[in-house]
Amino acid sequence: MPDITEFNSREALFSSAANWIADRLKKTLEHNINATLLLSGGSTPAPAYKALSKAELDWPNVLVGLVDERWVPAEDDASNEKLIRGTLLQNKAESAHFMPMKTPDETSKQAAVALNELYNVFRKPDIVVLGMGPDGHTASWFPGSGNLDAAFSPSSDKVVMSYNAKGAPVAGTHTDRMTITAACAARAKSILVLLTGDEKRAVLEDEAKALPIHRFLRMAKNETEIMWAP
Repeated sequence: MPDITEFNSREALFSSAANWIADRLKKTLEHNINATLLLSGGSTPAPAYKALSKAELDWPNVLVGLVDERWVPAEDDASNEKLIRGTLLQNKAESAHFMPMKTPDETSKQAAVALNELYNVFRKPDIVVLGMGPDGHTASWFPGSGNLDAAFSPSSDKVVMSYNAKGAPVAGTHTDRMTITAACAARAKSILVLLTGDEKRAVLEDEAKALPIHRFLRMAKNETEIMWAP
């Protein structure tokens, strides 16, 4: 597992995370027409996204997508799309090109084929930002869920997949989800994992449990940074 970069405060963590992402976006745009950025939801990265929104970047050429999404309307408080629109897609980043995961389809399964085509632009993402739950899940890859092995298939050619998180307590009532596959995330040029609190750090460091976060970190071959604050 990569070393953990520690910060004395969450404010320092969020500022450093924003600078880390902005630096890699800038470097990518120096050599490519577009840069692709896949973001996780949750309360932990939100302040980092707010800070990132003020960065001086060629935002119209940044393609922003989601790591995963609960199958709820975009105006629902549980929606990751709502979080990204309210944090990152403000200020200078308002002109970034955002690609939602949620479609008008009734279920994520009905949307999976079309969304794979839409999200093909993220097949080899430049940057992926991940969080982690207290159960060791990341993206919507929940331990013990029926879709987990499919999500981690190294031979999968899917970018995204419909995911049923039934039976995963942390998922709550939002069990119908869409998520990127582990193979897609592992192809990213740069991966950032953000954590806060002693409980989550203890879970991350207990690699013997082989939770989804541990499985993924073993798959990732390119630059992977883990940032943590109490």
